[in-house]
Amino acid sequence: MSLSDVTFRHRRLGRSLACAILGWFALTMAALSDTPILSAPEAEAKLQSGEIVLIDIRSRGEWQDTGVAEGAWPVSMHEPDFGERFRAILDQVSPDKIALICATGGRTAHVVQMLRQAGIEGVADVSEGMMGNPRGAGWIARGQSVVSLDAATATYEDAQAKW
Repeated sequence: MSLSDVTFRHRRLGRSLACAILGWFALTMAALSDTPILSAPEAEAKLQSGEIVLIDIRSRGEWQDTGVAEGAWPVSMHEPDFGERFRAILDQVSPDKIALICATGGRTAHVVQMLRQAGIEGVADVSEGMMGNPRGAGWIARGQSVVSLDAATATYEDAQAKW
């Protein structure tokens, strides 16, 4: 195999990879373009007024390290019963009354996209998350209220008891 063959194959692989990445990016942006996006302050105001239910999908360790947004329900996407728990919430709450938050917005975007593929639309994304990213400072840096995991779990369990 000559150097020109290797160079050609390398360029072709590079172009294929670039096309795949651009395709994934375009699909992700298309999915996100229809996703309601809330800033952390908007989410807090809607949560306090009863307009939304805020679900924190981070891991148990993250909740223990930073606390949970006051009023949010801790329902980790990392636990095996996430699907069942989320379905139970959807049985009680309309998707357009649900907002998701994670650390920096990546996991919420992923879950919202999965929900859309399953035909569940309208779930909002608090895309700056708890820790912030280029879209915003994040719930914690903005000084918004957080509570312990135990307090957040109690809030969630109180809601479940009413179902």
